[in-house]
Amino acid sequence: MMDSYRSVQDRPIEVHVFGSGPKTVLVMAGVHGDETSGVGVVRSLVSDVSGLSDLSDRIVIMPLVNPDGYEAGTRQNANGIDINRNFPTKDFGARPRKKRFFGGKVAASEPETQAIMGVVKEYKPRLIISLHASLACVNYNGACVRMARRISRATGLPAKGDIGYPCPGSMGTYYGGEGRVPMITLELPKDGFEPSDYAKVLLQVLGI
Repeated sequence: MMDSYRSVQDRPIEVHVFGSGPKTVLVMAGVHGDETSGVGVVRSLVSDVSGLSDLSDRIVIMPLVNPDGYEAGTRQNANGIDINRNFPTKDFGARPRKKRFFGGKVAASEPETQAIMGVVKEYKPRLIISLHASLACVNYNGACVRMARRISRATGLPAKGDIGYPCPGSMGTYYGGEGRVPMITLELPKDGFEPSDYAKVLLQVLGI
């Protein structure tokens, strides 16, 4: 694990790396600090993967991208920025929405955004999975429809290529939509699930 990334309020943004194979998957949660269920799933995933001795590929895990928002119980980071609207997409800043969706005046201005981009640049994942809540679906961007459908079958959540509203500056648009890295946004249901069960589903569908 490395703690070279820090939040606005200087909390560590943990990055766990397991395995050293030729293919890498990046899994993260807590981009929105008030969506705590995904953090539980990904922390459980860290525990499960750390007990495996032989990994054919590499998995990089960021259990809590927005620790300041998590501590405060807010969607945004400590600067009041929605991290999932702060990526340098072609449509960054378009169609201003409510304050809680404010992506900032400058793209990639936030240390949490920079942490994600730094990890992607360093490890070059073939797939990104980010856990959110609670739209209860498997949203996909880019060439990862088959994986989305596998997760859909395993969880019972519908796979969707469109969640029905624009998300300028989102990670899904920046990586999956604009063709950099295929991305799945796993939107957990509001209740009725166990974090450990979803962690095991991810292990299963990723073939870890």
